[in-house]
This record gives sequence, C-alpha cells and structure tokens, in this order.
Amino acid sequence: MTAITSLPGWNPTPVRSPAFATSRSEAPAEQRATPSTIVNLSPQSVSASLSGTSALTWESTAQDGVSALIAINVASRSVAGRFSGLGAALLTQLRGDINNVSQSVRLSPAATLWSPYGISAAPPALHGQGDDKISLSITTKSGIEVKLALDNQTDGLAVQMSSSGELSDTERSALAGLAGAFQDAIDGMAEQPPSVRLAGLTQFDPALLATVDLRAVIKLDTDPDSTQALDFHADGVQRKVSLSGPSGTASISVDTSNLSGLGSPEQQARALANHLKQFDHAASRGRADGGLMTMFKEAFSGLNANVGAAQPRAGAALGGKWELAAADHAALTGLADFSASVSQASTSINPMRPSEQDSFTYDVSQSTSIGGRSQGERSISQQQKSELNASFHTPGTPGGQLKLDYTEQSQNYNFHQIKDAASSDVNLAYNDGRLVKATLNQSASQSARVINYVMGNLVSDTVTPVQQAFQRDLLSALAPYLSGDPRRTEEERDSQRKQSTSGLSEQVLLKGYPDPMDGTWSLDMASAMHV
Repeated sequence: MTAITSLPGWNPTPVRSPAFATSRSEAPAEQRATPSTIVNLSPQSVSASLSGTSALTWESTAQDGVSALIAINVASRSVAGRFSGLGAALLTQLRGDINNVSQSVRLSPAATLWSPYGISAAPPALHGQGDDKISLSITTKSGIEVKLALDNQTDGLAVQMSSSGELSDTERSALAGLAGAFQDAIDGMAEQPPSVRLAGLTQFDPALLATVDLRAVIKLDTDPDSTQALDFHADGVQRKVSLSGPSGTASISVDTSNLSGLGSPEQQARALANHLKQFDHAASRGRADGGLMTMFKEAFSGLNANVGAAQPRAGAALGGKWELAAADHAALTGLADFSASVSQASTSINPMRPSEQDSFTYDVSQSTSIGGRSQGERSISQQQKSELNASFHTPGTPGGQLKLDYTEQSQNYNFHQIKDAASSDVNLAYNDGRLVKATLNQSASQSARVINYVMGNLVSDTVTPVQQAFQRDLLSALAPYLSGDPRRTEEERDSQRKQSTSGLSEQVLLKGYPDPMDGTWSLDMASAMHV
C-alpha cells in the first residue's frame, strides 16, 4: 500500500455518470475539507469503489488527496460542485514538499474501456481549455512565482500547480495560508449568478508575498452563451479588480501606497457603509442592473477590507509626507484613496428610435493630498466625487406595459435621461504648528429629463434640475482636538472629542442625494423646463 494525502474521513463513492451535461445552476456539492491527514489507500480500493461507473481517463497515475477529490467532484453536474474544495486542496499541498502538480480526468462514452483512478490511458488535453477557468499567480518577495490553474468542461476536470523555484518553509506557510481565501473566491465565482469574494485574498503577508493575481472566467447559464470574467491584482501599493460580463463592466482600484489618512476600523466601516448607500441610491435612480450592482458592491467592499493599520498611530506617516494629527484624521473619511466605475451594457429596446439607449454609468473616487514645507506648515486636502449618467424607458402611464415595436400603438412611453453629480472637499492648513484653516464644501446636483411620446408623437420634453450645497468652517468642530476645555478632566475632554468626531465624520462623507428637508443644505430647486 502507498501512503497518500487524502481528505479527512474521505469515503470513496461511485462516480455517477453526468450524462455529459453540466447543470450550471445545480446546488453545489457539500463542502469538503481540504487535505490535511495521511491515510493508506491502495489503487485496488479506489478501483473497487468506482467500478460499474462511467469511463474515466486520467492524465497521471499519481495517488494523492487532490486526485481523490477530483474523482469525487467530477461526478457533479454543477460548476460549484466540480470546483468544490479543489483550490484549497491544491494550495494546501505547499505545506509539504510538493511544488508541482498536474492532474486531469476525462469522462468517456460508456462504450469506452474504463480506466480507474490511478491508471493512465491517454493524457487528456484539458489544461487551459476549460469552459470555466480559474488561475492564481503569487510572487514571493524573493521572486519565486507560484501558479495554480483549474479548468472545467462538460466532460472533464483539470488542475495544475507549479513553482519557479525552491520555497522556504515560511513562504510555504504564507502561501498555504491563502487556501481558504482562494477557495472562497472560487466558490463565489462558481455560483449562478456569480458573486465576488476577494477580502480574504487581500490578507496576504506583505513581508513574504509581493503580488497576488487571480483570474476567473465562468460560463454562464444564459442563452446565448456568455461568460463572467474577473481579474484581481494586489501588491504593496495597490489593489484592483475588473469585472466583465453580459450585464456590463466594472473596475475598482484602491491606492495602498499612502495610508496617511487611514482611519480607525469604525471610521472606515462608517465611510464604506455610506458609499454602499450612495451606490444603492444611484442604482435606483438610474434603473441599474441588480446583478451587476451587487457584484460591484461586493468588489468594492472586498478591496477596502483589511487596508493598512487598524488604528492611526502617532509618529507614523504611513507613506505620506507628514504625520497627521488626530484633528486631521477626524476631518477625513478614513478610507484609502480609490477610484471605481461601473457601466451597464447598453441596449436599444425601441426599434422605432434605436438611438434611445437604455444605459447606466456610475463613477466615484476619492483623492487625498498632503503638502507643505514642514510638519508645522502642512496642508491637507481630500476630495470625493461621484457622477451618474443613465437613461431608460418606462410606460407612458403608471401601471402600463412597455412593449415597444414598429406599431404606433406600442409607442406610448417615457424616455428618461438622468445626470447627477456630487462632491465633498475638505481643506486643512497649519501655520507654525497651529490649525488656521479647516473647511468643508459639498455640492450635489440632479437633473432628470423626461421625453413623453403618445402614439409615436412627441408630447413633452422637460428637464427638472436640483442643486444643493453645504459649506462649513470646521475650526470650531475640531477645537476639542486642539486643546480641549482646560477646566475639564482628560476623560471629559476625550468624551468631548468622541462626540465631536461622531458628528463630523458623518458630515464629511460624500452625499449624492442629501435630504431636501435638511436645513443645513442650501436648496435650489428650479421649475421644470420645457426643452
């Protein structure tokens, strides 16, 4: 008998014939643990467990935990079931002395001579050829590149792992430590519809690992056939992800090279929640595709997770020009700088007016600048901005149906064009070590154009603009940070600072759609204009 790495408590089960059809919406197979124990398993026992099933053609006679898991997963009809536990099992192999793995299996017609697991018939040409592809590339600080690849198609499953050099024990541990995060990302993309789970992959050890790259291409259960693609990259200076699929595209980039303005976990969570709320407002106003916006929000949350130090530390510039004081942090969002955009695939649903495109594009960003001749003369500015451009059709009457074709009777509808923008700017300045300027300027504008047609004839074309603005001098709000009331105890001054922070940190956040009833904002709501 040969000792192999296998699944804890793994009981070989017959591979049922999937009839050469993979159901992309089938519920995923039960999650299996990754290989972590050593058991004795002979080729005879595996052969006996698989007898009387579909013919399997194996690439390699290797008998290990990864091959055992492939033998189980290939029976699944879903992408999630095929990839279940495989990414984690592959990466976990690095905890031992294994650097290179290559295994694949093909399902052959029933009439073909059956070849059990552990017996090679002909090397299947599956690597890189799957309908569903997952690849992970990690480069260590020492320059060694480790590559992993998973391929799935209706009649087969394949995995590969390779290392460009000899890994140290600490590098192996750091790599294997990402097994769960890698599998989580795979499981998300294998869902129907796919979801984006990247937070775990951002938690790599930067002292040992230099870059992490993930690419996934998953065939969707759509007619006509389509794929959802994801590209993720993280290193010491940035994190970025791009998404591409039938519903549209999205891209997000987070700057981790300068974390001077990074706030506490609570401050970051508050800012992140605010952005997600703004995304929902924009999606609702512009009638965005729900699935696309869900993936965009998941990706945005994942890239902003686990960024930098948990708490601003005195004396640590964290990549910036000057050290920031507590008062400076209180006036900032607490998030790392970023840029993000999402664009829905445009469609033309009115054959009578094909130029009327249903579309949705949303852009949002934050940038922070720290300057000045010295610490005591420093200046800080942070700008947040967003922009929405969308257009869509609705029925001409409430509760009506939209069925646009070449008949006049169908041409009763409204065509909407939405253009919104928002900004929030904070500016701080010091002179001789004293805060002498602290201002907050915010603005939000919305424009809704509605073109109404009845029986194909233009009836009205109106534009309704709304302008809102907010300005505040922050010096009084930041006063508790500068000295505090000398008549109070230190505990009382700390409490005063926290109360001031809570209100201020909410105010500086981007607001694309302020409450019109909020009296602190100036409101200019012009009457609808006829175009």
